Amino acid sequence: MDLKEAEYQEWLALEYMEEMTYDYNKPKISFFTKKPLNNTIIIAEDWWLKPMLVESSVFCYDKGSNISDYKKVGRDVRVVGTELQLYNLFCKMSDQNGWQIKDEWKTEVTDNYLSLYVKNNLKPLIINLI
Repeated sequence: MDLKEAEYQEWLALEYMEEMTYDYNKPKISFFTKKPLNNTIIIAEDWWLKPMLVESSVFCYDKGSNISDYKKVGRDVRVVGTELQLYNLFCKMSDQNGWQIKDEWKTEVTDNYLSLYVKNNLKPLIINLI
């Protein structure tokens, strides 16, 4: 294993540890109702995210190298968790990835989503929609 691979593995381990220790159940009081956000009922929502700039790389055969650039990407995701967990998830993704919600709506919670939620150690799910 070379130095770059070792550094990448160390970074990956740190990212994994940060994800495993993030507290999605940290209590929060609603700004509008002045009551704690619900952390008992599992809900599913579709989030239509504003377009973001992401890194893009294309191989140029004329030059024999990669050309780096940015491209605009819009995403639609379905999130599953409690109201409190989804709030904390959005705060985290907003800080780390710059997520901004353009629109959101509720969707049905299926048995499949519930089983995935349980397999994910009762942490919120992010499901990419195509």
